[in-house]
Amino acid sequence: MEINWYIFTGLLTAIVLLVTFLIRQNKKDRIKIEEELNYLKEIEEAEFNNDLHL
Repeated sequence: MEINWYIFTGLLTAIVLLVTFLIRQNKKDRIKIEEELNYLKEIEEAEFNNDLHL
């Protein structure tokens, strides 16, 4: 049985593209989640800074 190189090459290319896409998407999602978790409203920051008079 002979290997069909066209199918093998196409499948390998699709796998590499899928892995690349998933890695990039994971990085974008990680940055987005970190920004959401580190988010503070300006009002909350002002309330924390008002403690200087104590």
